[in-house]
Amino acid sequence: MLIKYTEQLYAEMEAQLERINGSLKEAILNLTESLFCITTTLNLLKKLIQEHPFENFEDEIDFFKNIKPRFYSWYIYVVELYNILSAVPSGTDQMIRDYFMDELKIINRYFTIHQFYYQYFLRDETAMDENYFLRVNLVPFPTGSEQTAVDPEFSTNQDYMFSKFRAYEMLRSFLIRRLKLLYQNPDNVFIAELLAGKKRWWSGDKVELIELAYGIYYTNRLNEGKAEIGDVVEWLEDSLQIDLSQAYRMFLDIRRRKTLSYTKYLDEMCDSIHKHIDETNRYKPKTPKRQNI
Repeated sequence: MLIKYTEQLYAEMEAQLERINGSLKEAILNLTESLFCITTTLNLLKKLIQEHPFENFEDEIDFFKNIKPRFYSWYIYVVELYNILSAVPSGTDQMIRDYFMDELKIINRYFTIHQFYYQYFLRDETAMDENYFLRVNLVPFPTGSEQTAVDPEFSTNQDYMFSKFRAYEMLRSFLIRRLKLLYQNPDNVFIAELLAGKKRWWSGDKVELIELAYGIYYTNRLNEGKAEIGDVVEWLEDSLQIDLSQAYRMFLDIRRRKTLSYTKYLDEMCDSIHKHIDETNRYKPKTPKRQNI
């Protein structure tokens, strides 16, 4: 029940954030309303675990290691992205490139400083999970946490840092894409992006595209099987005007599914095709009888 409810809650939060900020890719048009949306969702998440306590330590670890950081990372991301975009210098493309490079260095430095925890995060290790993600083991000032006040009912030693890792991965992907655009199209790249018409866009959930991306990757159908998963994801991003910067993290979430199929969307595609073909085959229009004249 917890996983199903949190998946629905996450999808609703994402949809609301897109409605608030419009269709321009990765722009924060309304910071206050965006933060209100995320905070409201986090409060619902907190209320959920208060009303439905964890049945065991494994469920609690999964919640604070994977579920809560997935939500809270958006709070960090929205604030950081808003600050980055608000401070873009008014000047030459070289000045803008230098600015984004400096921001990228700040993010990479954070990963370097907390390299031990970041490798634990990337490898999805479990040896220290009880110390990191059980509330009973919470210490007054968790390592790497800038929070001035920690809610003991809704915090563990490392859930904030794992949230920040997720947020900084999204920010890093944003900065790399911006730099790529600037180096490929140096003249008025931001104006060109604003004015460009979008002919195709993805209207489903992002995780559905991740199923599709990994399906293409593991069946070796792109570039005779020589394409990396990053190439498949980038192709889908460019084709469908969508940000899939958390592709790897979303695939880990797919692997952790307990009540849902690992290929929920691909199964839905197969069912829809079979249903359409079956209905088409069942429909046999009557041939009008020829009248003798």
